[in-house]
Amino acid sequence: MDTLANGTRLNPIGALEWQAELSKDWALWSPAGGFLTALAIRAAGEATEFPRPISFACQFLRRADFGPVELKATSLQKGRRTEALRIDMMQGERLIMTAQVWAGLDGADGMTHDDTGISDLPDPESLPDYKAIFPARPMPPFFDRFDHRPINPVLQGDKTVYRAELSGFYRFVPPEPATDAFVDAGRIMLLIDTYAWLATYPAHPSDGPSPWIAPNLDFYYRFHRPTLGEDWLHMTNEADLAEGGLISASGAIRNRHGDLLARGASQLICLPRPAPKSA
Repeated sequence: MDTLANGTRLNPIGALEWQAELSKDWALWSPAGGFLTALAIRAAGEATEFPRPISFACQFLRRADFGPVELKATSLQKGRRTEALRIDMMQGERLIMTAQVWAGLDGADGMTHDDTGISDLPDPESLPDYKAIFPARPMPPFFDRFDHRPINPVLQGDKTVYRAELSGFYRFVPPEPATDAFVDAGRIMLLIDTYAWLATYPAHPSDGPSPWIAPNLDFYYRFHRPTLGEDWLHMTNEADLAEGGLISASGAIRNRHGDLLARGASQLICLPRPAPKSA
């Protein structure tokens, strides 16, 4: 199985322009939104001289198809400590996604405090993995990319309506060998994007697939601390409001010690699940 670092390789085709491949290896209903953002932030890392991502905002404008895409970076403003960039992703003549990225220095001077840490996380190695808890629940091959250790999972057959949230530890399989902060940020984006929708499931118990799907319209990430060297990532993801055909979702990523690494938020749009294609 390919790693995210290898899967998001960019091939230069011009000044601040690259081509990449949207492979079915990274598919959910279509190419995963988190995979698109991982490509875009990697392009930002290639375009800037600054060593770390600070924030990332994007709008998903059209559904992407499997195949090649082109990415173009534009520097919007550059100072001594930060740079703002725009990343456009095209597929043929179609603009698929546009993103705005802030990059900056590592360890810049400034005030320091932290009210975000949590101290009661279990050891991820002590938790059973998802497949052991739900041996009969089918999941797309995409989810084989994660060693997933849920915390307080909703057990199969439980029809109780719970708060729309998920919590657990995640480790990529195979482990990510990234040495670049922009490449490694893709892990954060892929997790929060993917599980934003799945966070609705505890609030809508069902014996089968949901009658709905909910693609992301946008996403906004804030990167607080480096993620390089972190194997297990703890994620909470909640979809605390669904109304009027929209779902509001937000997620946070911590290390195994409870230190906050990154946060993300999005709006999703509810659409009827397409009927299965006949053989």
